[in-house]
Amino acid sequence: MDYDVCIIGGGPAGYLAGIRAAQLGAKTAVIEMDELGGVCTNRGCIPTKALLEVSGPLLLSGKWADMGLGVKCSLDIKQAMGRMHDVVGYVRAGIHALLDAHGVAMIKGRAQIIDRYTVGITLPSSGLSASVDEGVRTKSVLIATGSVPSMPDIQGAGHDTVLSSDGLFMMSEVPERVAIVGGGAIGIEYATILKSFGTKRVVLIEFMDRLLPFMDPAIGAYERDLMERLGIEVILSHKATKASKSGKGIRLEIVPASGSAQSGIGPLDVDKVFAVTGKKPNTAGLGLDTIGVSAPRGWVDVNRAMRTSVDNVYAAGDVNGIKLLAHAAFHQGMIAVENMLGQEKLFEPGLVPSVVYSIPPVAQVGMDEVSARKAGMDVKTGVFDLANNPMSLVHGDPSGFIKVLSDTRYGRVLGASIAGESAYELISVFALGIAGEVTLDELRRTVFAHPSLAEGIAESAWAVDGLSQHTISTKNGVQK
Repeated sequence: MDYDVCIIGGGPAGYLAGIRAAQLGAKTAVIEMDELGGVCTNRGCIPTKALLEVSGPLLLSGKWADMGLGVKCSLDIKQAMGRMHDVVGYVRAGIHALLDAHGVAMIKGRAQIIDRYTVGITLPSSGLSASVDEGVRTKSVLIATGSVPSMPDIQGAGHDTVLSSDGLFMMSEVPERVAIVGGGAIGIEYATILKSFGTKRVVLIEFMDRLLPFMDPAIGAYERDLMERLGIEVILSHKATKASKSGKGIRLEIVPASGSAQSGIGPLDVDKVFAVTGKKPNTAGLGLDTIGVSAPRGWVDVNRAMRTSVDNVYAAGDVNGIKLLAHAAFHQGMIAVENMLGQEKLFEPGLVPSVVYSIPPVAQVGMDEVSARKAGMDVKTGVFDLANNPMSLVHGDPSGFIKVLSDTRYGRVLGASIAGESAYELISVFALGIAGEVTLDELRRTVFAHPSLAEGIAESAWAVDGLSQHTISTKNGVQK
């Protein structure tokens, strides 16, 4: 069958690209070998947030007691996991309904690129056969196959010793002792979930010298303090080297990241080990080399239009390695099909927020101070402490801050970091500001509702010049 657009992969990039292509009048097919929604819906964003929604009340019940609410929460792990699967199923069904409503053909099977205009499909009924049963002809191809967990080099790692990030969603009981290898967003969220669910010992191991090493250092420091306040052990500048069965548990050996043999930290005896150190591209067997698509180490090279080295083949989402985030994939998928169909759109990575859904969460968008100064830019920052925000006090959690970065010449907003309640909502204001080249003066002119957490956005803009009205200035002009 002939199509205008053939999309390989039904995750965030693929399914939204399918909808957008159909809106533009293109005859479109989405090929998916597993379940619609990709990792995000089935083994990532959605199930993790469903479990974190349970973590919230478990962690915040102490705050409620301070407010005079005699509420005690207890966990029914079977019900919590069942609800998680229900949420995943509902979202997945919604994606199917959206594609169907837009007239997008959904084909279940494994795709293999035959030539630049032909995609072969091995249907599920073919079993282990490697033969291609049928295929589609298409004018343009979008590769949206995403990524899969990348396991670190740990001696003895296997399904009975070291679990990937997928392992959390198969829990039937709460383990007493857990080690998490990787102090990025996934590691922090998993640590939060497990500690709130009742795991007595949670150890978070990070190779770099701070948590969230690719975000603003202030965010990493905030998260370390938050983890330790929850009773989570944080071990920085270390790596796991060996895992072995030890009685009914697992012994995990760790050494300094510097390579020296001794660290003063002995082996960890735990019940579960989760390795959440990163992802690798899901391109094996796809046939990219057949048509000459450039894909070093499996990551598909694209330009900002999402076009590959082959002019009618595009790639969007995790598979291109630009931003391994579902909301980046959404935009990349739409941009790809818009360009296929005659428009001229470019992806802007600086407008993509990064969020960690800890409790409270943290978020960042645009440039951070460290990277800006390394690039030789003349910048200034303003920080507003949320302890000075009335709504933070009303909500009972005045921790965190809002930090804005601007250029010194025009006062244009270049980036922002937020730690604290609703960070993942507030960060979008700064994303919009960067997109519109908003200045500090324009943020200051904006009237935010009172009381609200968003008031801190304007306060951070005033703080750049030491003028935050709800912050006491010291003699040297520094606001605290």
